[in-house]
Formats: sequence, C-alpha cells, structure tokens
Amino acid sequence: MPISNGASQPLPIGRTSAVLIWLTFAWLVVLTRLVAAAEPVESVPQSEIDFFESRIRPVLVEHCYSCHSTDATIVQGGLLLGSREATQTGGDSGPAVVPKNVSESLLISAIQYDDFEMPPKQKLPQSVIDDFVTWVEKGAVDPRTQSAAAPRHGIDPIAARDHWAFQSVVAPEVPGARITQDDQAWIRSPIDAFVLSKLNQKGWRPAAKADKYTLLRRATFDLIGLPPSQSEIDAFVADDSPRSFERVVDRLLASPHYGQRWGRHWLDLVRYADTNGADENHKMPHAWRYRDWVFDRLNEDQPLDEFIVHQLAGDLLPTNDEELRRQRIIATGMLVIGPKMLAEQDKEKMRIDIVDEQIDCVTRTMLGMTVACARCHDHKFDPISTEDYYALAGIFSSTRTMLHENFVSKWMERDLPSNEIDQQRSEHQKKINRSRAAVEEIVAGANAALLAKLKTETLPDKPEDQYPETTKKQLAAARKALADIEKAMPAYDIAMAVEEGTPTSLAVHIRGNHLSKGDTLVPRGVPQRLQSVAGFDTIADDESGRLNLAHWLTSADHPLTGRVMANRLWMWHFGQPLMRSPSNFGLQSEAPLHQDLLDWLARRLVDEGWSLKRMHRMIMLSSTYQMRSDLSDYQEDDPENEYLSHQNRRRLEIEPLRDAIYIAGDLLDRTFGGSPVAADAPRQSVYLLINRAALLDLFSTFDYVETANHIEQRPVTTVPNQALFLLNSQLVHQQAERLSASMLDHDDDDEVRITHLWMKLYGRPPTATDIALCQEFVADAAERLPDGANPRQAWSGLCRTLIAGSLFSYVD
Repeated sequence: MPISNGASQPLPIGRTSAVLIWLTFAWLVVLTRLVAAAEPVESVPQSEIDFFESRIRPVLVEHCYSCHSTDATIVQGGLLLGSREATQTGGDSGPAVVPKNVSESLLISAIQYDDFEMPPKQKLPQSVIDDFVTWVEKGAVDPRTQSAAAPRHGIDPIAARDHWAFQSVVAPEVPGARITQDDQAWIRSPIDAFVLSKLNQKGWRPAAKADKYTLLRRATFDLIGLPPSQSEIDAFVADDSPRSFERVVDRLLASPHYGQRWGRHWLDLVRYADTNGADENHKMPHAWRYRDWVFDRLNEDQPLDEFIVHQLAGDLLPTNDEELRRQRIIATGMLVIGPKMLAEQDKEKMRIDIVDEQIDCVTRTMLGMTVACARCHDHKFDPISTEDYYALAGIFSSTRTMLHENFVSKWMERDLPSNEIDQQRSEHQKKINRSRAAVEEIVAGANAALLAKLKTETLPDKPEDQYPETTKKQLAAARKALADIEKAMPAYDIAMAVEEGTPTSLAVHIRGNHLSKGDTLVPRGVPQRLQSVAGFDTIADDESGRLNLAHWLTSADHPLTGRVMANRLWMWHFGQPLMRSPSNFGLQSEAPLHQDLLDWLARRLVDEGWSLKRMHRMIMLSSTYQMRSDLSDYQEDDPENEYLSHQNRRRLEIEPLRDAIYIAGDLLDRTFGGSPVAADAPRQSVYLLINRAALLDLFSTFDYVETANHIEQRPVTTVPNQALFLLNSQLVHQQAERLSASMLDHDDDDEVRITHLWMKLYGRPPTATDIALCQEFVADAAERLPDGANPRQAWSGLCRTLIAGSLFSYVD
C-alpha cells in the first residue's frame, strides 16, 4: 500500500523504507541527547560527586558566593557560580568552567591569578587550586541541578535614596519630654539630653560623676596624651569652684601638646610614615614637615574645613603671604606620603595604583565610604559605580604625585618659597660666576701659551695634558674652589607635595585593568548619588579638579563629611564611636543607636565654624563625658555600653604609654618638631621614625598597625607579650630605677614613698590597702635579694610592678 507524503502522488515503496529508516535514526539521536541531558546524577561515579562536595563546593561557598550567587547584593561580572548551568554559562567574560578544558576555564585562570585575581583578598592555597584543576580535567562533575537565575545588577535606588547617611544633616530637636527635675540637674549640655532620653527608654540611670583624680587624668590623656603632673593634680583638687574642670579643659586645649595628641589621631587616618614601604622602602626625609604641619594647624584650631581643603589643594589657593604659601604646599604632602611600588616597570600601572591608594585614603577619611571598591566593578553594596570611581581617578590622575618615573621612580618634592633664600642664592650666584670666570681665564691663558709653544692655530685633542705642572695645579685648585662654591649654594627647604599635572579624564578600566579600557572618557567629578544632596561645581578643562573636590567635601550641605568627623571626634573621647563603622557609612553599615545625637553634633560642628576645640569643650563639659567608668548594672543587657550608661575604660595607645614610662623616670624630652629620631631616643613617641617595612617591636606589641593603609580605629588586644614587655623591657627597668632612686633620695617614710609613687604613676593617692600591699611587696622582695644586693632594688621592683599594673596603662 502506498504511503502519501501529503502530495497528490504516493511515495514509492523503496523511498518509503528509506524515510522510515531516516526518521528512526533521527528520533534515536534526539532521544539519546534527551537522555544525556536528563542523565541522573547517580550515573556519575560516586567518588567524583564526593570530590565535588568535599573539595569544590565548600570553597565556592566560602570564597565565591558572596559576589557570585543569587544572594549577592550585586553579582559581580554577571557571573553566577551557584549551579552547574550558571557556572558553565559564565558571565560577562565567558564560561567560567569548560569541562575537560582547563585552558578555556576562566575560573581556573582567575584562581591562579593569571588574568583576574579571585578571590581578590588572598590567593587560594596551591592545594586547593590543584583540586579545581583536577576537577575540570575530569569533566567538572557538578551535581547542582538548579537553573541559573538572572543576576541582579545595581543597588536598589530606593534604598540608596533613603539611606540615612546620604540625607542632608538637619539638627534634630533636643529631647525635652519626660525629663524630671533630677534629670534637669544632670543635663549640662544637649548631649546629655540625647543620652538621657535613650536611657529613660530603658528605665536606666546614668552613672555617677567621676572623682576629681579620675577626671583630671582622663582629660589630660585625652587632650595632650600625657599624665597630669603633681602640681596640676594639687591645683585641681584644691579648686572647689563650679568652673574648676572647665579651666582644666581650657588649659589643656591651649597646650602645644594638644596638637601632637590629636594630630597623631589624624596621622592614623592618612597613613603617615617616614619610609615608603612597598618594594623599595626608601626613607622619606621630608615627610616630617607634613607631620609638624598637622600638629601646628591643630594647635591653632584651624577650622576643619580649611584643614581638609589645604591638604587636598592648598597649593592652588592664591596668596601673597610667603609663609602661608609655604604651609599650603606642605599640607598637600598628605597625597604623597602613601606607599608606592617605586620599582614597578609598568609605569602606567604604577600611576593608577597610586591614584587608587589616594582615592581610598581620601574617601574613607573624609567621606566614610569605601569608594576604591569600585575600581574593578560597580560597588557591591553602595551606590558607587565604576564611572564614579574613574571620575575621581581623573582628578588625581591630573595631579602630579611623582617627580620622575625612572627605573626606580621618585615621589614629588617641591622647593618651598623663600624671598630670603632667593636673595641669598642671587648673591651666591655672583660668587659662582666669578669662580667660573677664574677657571675660564686660566684655561684661556694656558691654551694661548700652548698654541704659541706648538706654533699652530689648532689645539690638540687633550690640551690639558700638555699644560705645565704649575698650570695644572693652578687649574685643579680653581676648579675645586668652583665646585665648593657651587655646593655651598643656599638651598630651599623641601617638602613632599603635589602640584598640578596635565588635566586628564580617564576611561573605565575594565575589571580595573589599565591595559583594557572602555571607549568613552569619564568626565572628572564626584559620585553622582552624593551630588543630588551636595551640588558639585563643573571642573574647568585646564584644572585637575582637586580644589573643586576639596570645596565639595567641606560644603555645609554635604551629608557625610560633618557626620564622619563628628563621629571620629566622639570616638577618640569615648573609645567607641557612635557610628560603629567609622570609615564606612554605606548601606551595609549599622545605623547608630544615637543617630540624632550624631546628626546634632555634625550640624553643630559645621555651624560653629568647624572648630575642633569648641567641640572638645562641649563634649568634655557634658555630664556624659564626666561619668564614672565602672561597669554598670546594665552590663548584661548592654555589654558594649551602646546606651552610654557610663564612661568607657580605655587602654592607652602605645605613644602615650611609652611617654608616660619616660615621665615616670623624669626623662622625657619634650622638644617640638623636626626630623624623626631613633627608637631609643627619649623624645615623645610621635617623633619616632615610622618605618613601614620594620615597625618597632614595642609599637606592634601594643596594637600599632600597618601604616600603609588608612587606620579607622586602632584595635585593642590583650596578649601576654604586653605584660612581659611592661615587666621586663630595658626601658621600663631604667625608668623604674630612676623613679625609685628619686623617691628614696627625697622621702624617708614608706607611706610617703608609696603615696609619691601612686600619684606619679596613677594620678591619685593610694588606699590603706594599697599601701599595705606595697609594703608587703617591698619587704618580701628585700628578703629574696641575693647577698650583697642593693636594698633599693626591692623598691625598683615595686616601681616596675606598678608600671605593669592596669591602672598605669588604662584610663578610667
């Protein structure tokens, strides 16, 4: 029977058989592919599934899913790694895994750091990389069968718009409701009203006021980083007037040591050091000028907005005042003192790396945002795009930070203007000219004599070889005199500082790679999201934009700079900031419990002319600051004291701790300013050499961290090495011996001696129990001394023990 093909003519039987065979074959092929696609996981050797589950999946979860899964806020590079399908489909750059093809699997090249560098923080161990290579070579068995979801791109615009830290700072109303008469007596400042309002919500009460000894020691270390002297303690304790503590604060704010103490806080933020670190670690002999500039400006209470503007663009501000011009140039050293890979031979990479480091420092310090995260891709959590990053990068790329880019490059240094030096150099140049003329006169005379002698009109190739010996000596002496005079040319003072470069806008560097750039230049500017709150002036074509950036950061309506700086100020007075992540106010940060207080402080800082000293005064005269630091009854409910029911007990940083040890032995050198000194010099610690490649053991023991980066807040650890140092270091032994000798030479009574020690080391008198324990210690130590030992060693041991005590290294 014929089979119809739908046309008018039937198909012949022969052709029918062929078609049936072809259809059968086609269906077999399709069926085979369907079966293969739906092949159950169980058909794969269990050992390969186990290998994936034990060696591959845990690494993906721990190191990759935060950026490359559907749970990521932004899926970086459009790449999802949460399923087999997504992994093999890949992202913007192509398939992440090609089974049995290691060279084509971008995931392998990324974890090997051949192209991309993933994970970015630290390369995986080689054994883990080998596991991934083995996995791909064997076919990349992956039992995860869920389908690939579309990756999310971009930050939620509503969340970015409504984020509290991106709103204009409006001073909130000072709480006044439900304030009792007793509360009114406690409230000395609007600060207290904000704090008490939160405590009242919990039904809690603030701690009592600290005693005078505690309060004076706290304030003195807070403002000048040194312990109070005996005379200062006696004067404050004897002053019964209501304004006694106010006078203490004013005296401390007027001390030149104030600039050192608060300048050191600032230097942490802007990664100050005296050597370059990185590959070459050259000494930076003029970095100290910037350090001293910071100290001096804070002592003058330079408004914080000017303080910031001068560091970003002081050299661009017009002035006819020579000294002011010098200081503004020095201020820009902030942009130069960061670490640099001076021996990097890819100079374009070196330049963009320097720019990246500058962006990171400036934005984390002033904006409280991690803008540098957007170098390779849009920011993972915050509304900062790669275009925003390269808009800022253009500003810093248009700024000259490097003097030259030789095999080992050199950072920028500038001569500081000086009319006096100009005049001296002009006069000295006349001496050089006369000396040079004398040399030329000798040469001319000798050449003329030589021509006459040779009876020719042409000098030989090396005429000086044929000069008479007397002429040679005369010429050598004249040339040496010229060289000496040239060396004696009066030199300008030199400072590390930037200057304007060639205005340059940059294209986006794809994945942060300077060798792979987009086609469109990004106009120089600042992050778009923040411009909607604080307007930004257009940058002229012939300018870098540094001055625009500086004025924008310090504008009165900027949502971040005032908040960030007020929060840092609070942190350095209380040990804990109101905003717990002081250099990250972005969307992933936790909103502060005392947000109203922070905004009130920020508004007050700006409205009162950005004066730090006024802010110090206001904070320190509050009841909140003057509370006792004893653990409150609310410790269990509020272990981190977020509600501020009491003051925080804080350990001294290494600089004031080391200085206090020298003061115990009356040996601290308080000379101000100048080049850094070696670690064994008894100068104040802020003047010690900071070597990025070799931090002092003493400093690193007490949590002084790596200075290559912005330090938002120093960590506080408690480790055995700290106690061992305070008990055994040569520094402590020497100062303890000096202290005990001074005490024994002037006092005869043990109780008087112990009281003297307690006041010297702890800033308060001992209790009867303290005296008894010290007497027992000395008696026991004296009995244990070997024959012939000086009995004074027992008292020296007591001094060492007291220095090692927590009362010495902590402030209550």
